Amino acid sequence: MAIQFTGLASGLDTQSIIRDLMKVERTRVVTVEKDKVLAEWKKEAWSSVNAKLYSFYKEELFSFKSAGTYSKKKLTSSNESMVSVNTSSAAIRGSHSIEVTTMAKGSFLSGDTLTDVTASTTAGTMMGFDASTTKNLTFSLDGGKNTQQITIEASDTMASIVKKVKDLGMDMNISYDSNFNRMFLSSTNTGAGVELQVGGDAQALAGLGFTNVNGSIGNDAAFKYNGTDLTSTTNEVVVNGLSFNILGEGGSSTISVTQDTEAIYDSVKKFVNKYNELMLEMDEKISADSARTYKPLTSEEKEAMTDEDIKLWEDKIKKSLLRRDDTLTSIMSGMRNTLTLSSGVNTVGFTFRSFSSLGIVTGSYTEKGVLHIEGDEDNSLYSVKENKLRNAIEEDPDAVMELMTSLGNKLYEDMSKKMRSSSLSSALTFYNDKSMDKQVKDFDAKMSDLEIRLSMIEDRYYKQFTAMEQAMQQSNSTSNWLTQQLGGL
Repeated sequence: MAIQFTGLASGLDTQSIIRDLMKVERTRVVTVEKDKVLAEWKKEAWSSVNAKLYSFYKEELFSFKSAGTYSKKKLTSSNESMVSVNTSSAAIRGSHSIEVTTMAKGSFLSGDTLTDVTASTTAGTMMGFDASTTKNLTFSLDGGKNTQQITIEASDTMASIVKKVKDLGMDMNISYDSNFNRMFLSSTNTGAGVELQVGGDAQALAGLGFTNVNGSIGNDAAFKYNGTDLTSTTNEVVVNGLSFNILGEGGSSTISVTQDTEAIYDSVKKFVNKYNELMLEMDEKISADSARTYKPLTSEEKEAMTDEDIKLWEDKIKKSLLRRDDTLTSIMSGMRNTLTLSSGVNTVGFTFRSFSSLGIVTGSYTEKGVLHIEGDEDNSLYSVKENKLRNAIEEDPDAVMELMTSLGNKLYEDMSKKMRSSSLSSALTFYNDKSMDKQVKDFDAKMSDLEIRLSMIEDRYYKQFTAMEQAMQQSNSTSNWLTQQLGGL
């Protein structure tokens, strides 16, 4: 920067003059700064909308397009103490008779009562051996065909012996009950092929109370399904798409399988409600009032305003950022056309060919494409009408599924395409986030260039004023010399 003279010769406040001149020059930087803030706010606005669109795509739309949503069944057992049922969309509708003869059982083995033994008694004391000796025990679950072994040391206690057996990782439970001073073993698996056995050192077996080393033999569940004799190695049975648990013996139960109309209806209703929520929010942004005359505030401008006024000013701008946004308008139109007009979906031969044929309709133009389910109890305007959707689900759920999954898959496909990565946008993004990031960086670069230019302009002003001051000082010096010369005549 040039040497700064501050009006010594001219008497001018050159610092203030240059400061005022630079304020005018800086307006270009302020304009770019405000444009940058607008770009950042617009990206934030889009990011919020994008998150909601993606959530709808991943959750409500995915469920809406999935066939399983329309295959939900309601299962009830007439004797839940004998047979309980599990939800299964594969279960065939109708009545299923189950007559249970026996439950599937595993193998059990209990040790004898031990005397003068506590949880802390060592194996050496129980089994009568010293620290220089070890004892081995073997365990099997298949009648001795395959065995695993543990080594017992004199310092082992009941707790450490139990831990060693558990560490084998076998399908077996083992515990020491200090209340009854007994060891208890049981298989976790059931079925006729399960037989728990303990073997090994006789002294070790006796010390743990295993005079009987063979457990009970497991057995399969035996039952009749619709009159047909069947067996199962477990009590959790799946037959003919029906999943149930056997809980008792010597009894029967009738399992009723019906379409779960309410669950299907609620899934469609949830989708419609979320769709409406999205449509209203997108329309609010697209149709927002113009805020063209409003610009982000500088620090100096904020100092002259109250916090409330600043918030109102900025909210006005932020609400208008996506006004008439082409991308958002396209998304909104595409969603509406697919669902309300079945656009791009071939419904020829379908029992139901459109949402409206199922009583899912749009209202007045002012509602911006919001959907209504006729006859729904939560819709005050349409609750008096016939509920065609519920009736259709009860009478022909497959036909409902045919239309819903077709519409859902088309919309899912369209949204997937819009979220593809490109040179302008990232994957899973509906807007040009890459382009917006570049725009913000360009503003930063432009401001940097302007700051350099401003510095050069300021230097030029100082040089100009300095030159003026020097010229005036020279002129004053000359004038003083002439005066002195003339005064001497």
